Amino acid sequence: MSYNGIGLKTAKGSSTSGYVVKSLADNNEKRDAKNYQSRQYRNTKEQTSVGTKVTNVRNVDNSISQRNSKREVEVKVSELRDRLEDEGNDDEDVIDVKCNELRSKLLSQMNESQQISNAYIPRSQRDSK
Repeated sequence: MSYNGIGLKTAKGSSTSGYVVKSLADNNEKRDAKNYQSRQYRNTKEQTSVGTKVTNVRNVDNSISQRNSKREVEVKVSELRDRLEDEGNDDEDVIDVKCNELRSKLLSQMNESQQISNAYIPRSQRDSK
């Protein structure tokens, strides 16, 4: 019942017929993905050796950078709130007003800096967004 030394010597007590079959646990997707990546790498390497210049441009997701900048704004507002609450001189309503003023100020500065950074992006990239 064995094939090239693989398998059971006897099928007795194994609840199987004893024949060697292909494993259903074999996953070809990961192997194919790895082969695909290596083929892509090889193709870009061949193109650069031929003389075609291949540039690796990273497409940065703007939503991530916007989220991080908004998070920084909220951290600064939270620090202001903690400082004002520790001082204990102001009422909750006054603290809320001061925090909202700081938040609107920081968000407007963030929007201005984004507009300035967008001014330096080539028109073809700005139009494609």
